Amino acid sequence: MEKRSPLAYLTLAARLLIGGLFVYACIHKIGDPVGFAVAIRNYTILPAAWSNIAAITLPWIELGAGLFLILGIQARPAALLTTSMLAVFLVALIYAYTIGLDIDCGCFSSAAESKGRVGLYHLVRDTALFLTSLFITLTDKEEFSILGFIPLGPVKPADT
Repeated sequence: MEKRSPLAYLTLAARLLIGGLFVYACIHKIGDPVGFAVAIRNYTILPAAWSNIAAITLPWIELGAGLFLILGIQARPAALLTTSMLAVFLVALIYAYTIGLDIDCGCFSSAAESKGRVGLYHLVRDTALFLTSLFITLTDKEEFSILGFIPLGPVKPADT
């Protein structure tokens, strides 16, 4: 059995955390694209038509990236994608916070269901998530990939 470094285990934990959060975050958005479009529109950054397209496509991208991180398939590219998304989310949160928008962040639920408003907590949380995702991007070597457990060679017939 090959010995893995503590960094490999820390990277795996980070992958599972970020991947799990992205999968969890997309569930309500996929189920309520209209509510998510409203949450996006509340930031007043994108035109209405773009917020509709984003509300339909973004949750599926989050789902794919999250599953790839959890399974360890193309984990570094998936982490680069989640890091990029988190950077955009963080910029939007900073914008909303600095101009004093009293809106829901739209992170883990539809705008109608959420009780939270964009605040310092959201900025700290998303900064920590951004840094965690960046850590995965920089350190993951796909040591714990589901592909490592799947035989990828040709199947040989059994001797009879």
